[in-house]
Formats: sequence, C-alpha cells, structure tokens
Amino acid sequence: MIDASVQAIPGLLVWFVPVALCLAVPTVLIARARRKPVTVRVLLAVCSAGILAVTLLPTDGGPVGDGAVCDLSSPFPQLTSSSALLNVALFVPASFFAALVFQRPLTTLAVTAMGSGLIELFQAEGAMGRSCSVTDIVANTTGSLIGVAAGTVWCRRTGRATGRAKRDALWGATLAVTGSAALIAAFHSSVTSYIPLTQRPGFAAAQRAFEGADAWITEAAAYVFGKGTQIEQTIVAKHSGLVTAKTDRGEITGWWPAKKLEEAAFTDNRAEAGPLNQSQAEEVSTRFVRRWFPAEVLGAERTVHISGSGKSAVYMFIYRRYLKGVMMPMRLNVTVTSNGRIMSFTARAMKDPKLPESTVSKDEAARLARTYTGRTVQGTVLLAQKVKGQGWRPVWMVGADSGDVFIDAVTGLRIPQDALVR
Repeated sequence: MIDASVQAIPGLLVWFVPVALCLAVPTVLIARARRKPVTVRVLLAVCSAGILAVTLLPTDGGPVGDGAVCDLSSPFPQLTSSSALLNVALFVPASFFAALVFQRPLTTLAVTAMGSGLIELFQAEGAMGRSCSVTDIVANTTGSLIGVAAGTVWCRRTGRATGRAKRDALWGATLAVTGSAALIAAFHSSVTSYIPLTQRPGFAAAQRAFEGADAWITEAAAYVFGKGTQIEQTIVAKHSGLVTAKTDRGEITGWWPAKKLEEAAFTDNRAEAGPLNQSQAEEVSTRFVRRWFPAEVLGAERTVHISGSGKSAVYMFIYRRYLKGVMMPMRLNVTVTSNGRIMSFTARAMKDPKLPESTVSKDEAARLARTYTGRTVQGTVLLAQKVKGQGWRPVWMVGADSGDVFIDAVTGLRIPQDALVR
C-alpha cells in the first residue's frame, strides 16, 4: 500500500504538511481550552496526518480492473513482506498516542481497525492508483494492536487510569461488530475481487503460448542483421502479441504466435559500397521474402526504387498485390545495399479482404475529387481501405493540391480522412 508513497517523498510532503497543520492547530486549541496535555495530542494529530498522507496520496500503481477492485486473497503469505511490515509500522505510533489520550484500549483498537478498512475502501473506490488488499487491513490492524498494547502498558506503569474496563469492552465490541458488518457489506456491494495475474484461469496456458516467441524473434534477428548479432532485450506484449528484439545492430519486431515479421532496421543506416548490381540485389530480396513472407508475395507485383548509383546504390524492392485492379492492403518493402545487406524492411502481412464491386471509374473519381475540392488533381490509385463503420471498401485515392482525396469507388461519396482505419 505505501511502497509507491515511499518512492514519492516530495509529493508525500506536499500532502503531509497541510494535513498535519489542519489537524494539529485545532488540536492545540481544543486541548488548551479543556486544559488537557497538548504534546501527546499534537503527536497523535501528526501521526494521523502521516497515515492519511501516505495511504491516500494518489499514485500510478494498484491493480487494474473494471471499477473498484481489491485483492481479497489470503493475507498470511504476504504478512512478512517488506510492504506489510511498513504498513504495520505506520499504524503503531498513532495507535500508541491514541491509547494515551483516550485511555480506552479496546475502543481505540476497534476504531483504528475500522479506520484501516475505510482507507482500503477509499483506495478501491477512489481511482487513486492505490492497491486495496486484505493484507493491508490485517497489517494495519496488527500495527494498531501493537501500538494500543504499548500505550496500555505505558499507562499502567505511569499510574494513569485506562477508563472503565466494562464500558470500554462494550464500546469496543459494539464498534467492532457493527463496523465490520458495515465494511463487509460495502466491500460486497461495490468492490470486485481482484485476482492476481498469476492466479487467473488460463495464465499458465498463455505463458506457454509465448514460450517460443524469444527463439523465433532471435532467429529472425540473426537472419536480418547477420551472424553474431547480440540480443540486448526482448519484449513481448502479451495483450497484443507484438514481439520486439533490441540488438546491438538494430531493432526488429513481429507478431506472435502468427510468426509474421513487421519491420526491422539497422541502427547504422549508412549504405556501404559493394559489388552487387540490381539483379544480384534482387536475389537477396527474393531469398528473404521467400523465407519470411512466402504467402504474402504470391501474386504480388514487384517494383524497384534505386537511390545512389554504381557501387553505392541502394535498392528498395516494393511488393504489392492487385486483384481486379484494386491494390490489396498487403505491404512489403525491402531495402538492400550493394553489399548484399538488408538495411531495413517494413511489412503489413494481411489477407486479401472481400470487397464490393467498384462502379466509379478512374476518370469519374478524378472529376468528383475536383468537384469536392475545387482544386487541380493528379494521380489516382484504387486501393482496398478499411472505413470506420463500413468495413473494407474499394477507395480511390486522388492526389490534389490540398492533399489526398478519398472517394468511395462504389458510392462516389467522399470519405473523410479521419474515417480511414490505418
């Protein structure tokens, strides 16, 4: 509960100082008016302010769930953890001084225990990034018990009265029973039990499903960046399946368990000179796509863009597939240097979507674009495009002075750019 607060001391002080002043100042005034000892009451106020600041300081931690969540698993395995021991220590001083001030140990213990439960309920309900758990309640109550016991012993050794035992027992028992019932009802009605990730159904199966991801992306990195490539870090985003390998030569990403590479690039993107001509560089690209994208390049057209010349030339091989004149969403660009190195690649490995038949011609699309924009247009491409709320559509992309214009190839209506799903 308080680990995050310990790591955020500056923010904690911002909370603690005003809260301590708000509690301490009226405490001093009331104590003096009633001619009661001031010091012990101020210490109780300051310790209470510390509890409020530490437990209710917003953080970025805590379990994530739909609405209010709380870890209701057994607290006993965690009671010896550093976090639990910090929670115990947090409640000892305030409980000790409370026992000295009120001299009713059982009532004080019941109030501090119920207060701990309320704090956990606020943490669950308040969207403060706080970690609500039964372990915290038990640890806090343990700290309260230690503090109250120490305060009671102190009172007896110093000859202070500890209040009427029977009345204290009655009040303490009443508060404990009614408070516990109210807290249990509140937790039951508004708080969802948080199940730790490792205890969730299917966790072990999900872990096994990603066991081969590291080996697969490592193999791909060695193929692209060459033998001797050192893997520095592998990241698997288990909610999406995106696998990223950071190496000493560059970074590569792909999708698991689909085993589809997405992109890679050398950190050093300077093209070294080499003896390969266009035909030989094309062989390098062909071997690569046959190894990693055999299904995607079936039926695809290949074009080449050359930058530089001679031994310093760089060849970008562009693979696109067309069905009935419509460019499919599959994309693959492979850049090869004259030295035979795959400098980078980008891929969009997708199956061809089913599209309605196009009814708007190229010339009609250009005319419509001029009508919609009032500008000169040039260049038209018919491509498969996913549109929000409509799914996959054949869409004319028309270049215009004001930017690209997108025309539905079935209806002839203009499609706003923010409606396109990238």
